[in-house]
Amino acid sequence: MVGEIDEFRAGRLSLARLVENTRGLFNAANVSDRQIREDFEAVWARVDGELELRTESWSRAEWVSDSDLKAALTDLCNWASQVPSSES
Repeated sequence: MVGEIDEFRAGRLSLARLVENTRGLFNAANVSDRQIREDFEAVWARVDGELELRTESWSRAEWVSDSDLKAALTDLCNWASQVPSSES
């Protein structure tokens, strides 16, 4: 996941693809630990929400915040870096 976030930050991956790829990687890991699953959902949902603000017709331009996206990405990256490797 960290690599995917790095690719997005470098401009080589769209936000939509990042959201899709990180969800896919998590699902493929088949994590059974409930707390890890809940923690992932909490940090991933923020990134997904930032995508929605940028792509959905109901959103308004003034709701989009690059600093909020940056914070959400940092949280997801930190989470991915700290998950025990036996569960990631």
